[in-house]
Amino acid sequence: MGKFIFSAWRGIEMDRTWDTLAQDFYDLGLTLPFTPIFKEGSDYAKMIKLLDDFAALGMKVIMCDDRVTARREPVLDEEDYRARFARSLEEFGNHPAVAGFDVGDEPDAPEASTFFAVARIQREMAPHLMPYLNLLPWFDWIGERIGSPDYRSYLDRAVREGNLAILSYDCYSQMWEGDSGWDVYFNNLRELGLAARRHSLPFCNIVLTTGHYDYACPTREDMRWQLSTSAALGAKMISYFQVAGWERENYRNFPINAFNERTVEYEWLACETRLLQKRMGDVMPDLEFYKAGFTTYAYGGFEIFKPDDTLLSASNAKDINMLISTFVDEDGIRYRAVVNLDRTRNVEARLHFAPSVAVERRTFYDSWEGSSGNTDIIGILGDDGSSVRMWMAAGQLELLREIPVENI
Repeated sequence: MGKFIFSAWRGIEMDRTWDTLAQDFYDLGLTLPFTPIFKEGSDYAKMIKLLDDFAALGMKVIMCDDRVTARREPVLDEEDYRARFARSLEEFGNHPAVAGFDVGDEPDAPEASTFFAVARIQREMAPHLMPYLNLLPWFDWIGERIGSPDYRSYLDRAVREGNLAILSYDCYSQMWEGDSGWDVYFNNLRELGLAARRHSLPFCNIVLTTGHYDYACPTREDMRWQLSTSAALGAKMISYFQVAGWERENYRNFPINAFNERTVEYEWLACETRLLQKRMGDVMPDLEFYKAGFTTYAYGGFEIFKPDDTLLSASNAKDINMLISTFVDEDGIRYRAVVNLDRTRNVEARLHFAPSVAVERRTFYDSWEGSSGNTDIIGILGDDGSSVRMWMAAGQLELLREIPVENI
């Protein structure tokens, strides 16, 4: 895969677009955004111009054509849908910017079969493109709504009946007050990761960038925290809800406001997106997730961190909760992702590694940093192994690599 995929959820109408939309998305760090919503009667030349703008920037997009997005109906007329999708493919499917088509969002039980059939037909008729279906997250009360007693069977059914190329869902409970929604958030990440590995698919976590309803407006630290936890738990794609604003209930503090202006939230999100891509994008998307644990309190069905044969301990002086996850590459080399889970406080993470491995830290400069005379991050303890002490901002992610000393 080579890079993280960054997206922005759909919602912009064609009559709401602006001249610098593609450039604004590019500067935000997006690589696969959704297009504005094209409807019957929309300006075709205007959409083609926008697709050309994306292509000129080297970007791919998910095409939002309302004429072929799944409708909330219990039975799909497949012959009619194939005709409609063939028309859309002829108009947009061969454009160099188009990587796939939007299938739809959060089907309830009555229309789930229709949504899955649309995904299946899209992939059958255009195997070179990605049908993109977004699924509901799991809550304790949602089984009846999605027609499944548990999340696993719901996700497996979606993959099986929809022949999905990627698993996607959205969850914003992490932006409820305090940590009251963290169990829901981390449980969904855990379940999506398990399903992705069962079916050998990537998964996308759609996170919150705009406050609304009972969800708080994310700070820069909240944005960083959502990116870090998504990457540390195996997401290959991260999408944002929402990027561009409109006047609706209590939606506010969009990265791009209702006047199509970049806001301070835009600068925060652009910086955090590009930092993650710059430091980790050439490494983490190609790693295989293995396990994860929390150092003080385990959320969402995960376990408390347990030492293993090479990572002997993980702690900090403030007893702040940290997420420690383990990845492996194709050569069996282990990587440790460390996230400061506090969203307001800095922490000095302290990790102790066995003498059987040499430890390196991923830097901003597309390189790995080991122990040297001018760094106090990684210290060599002789027969006791290595000590890693690194200051981490609220929500910050660090990536460490373990090189077996026998390979050096």
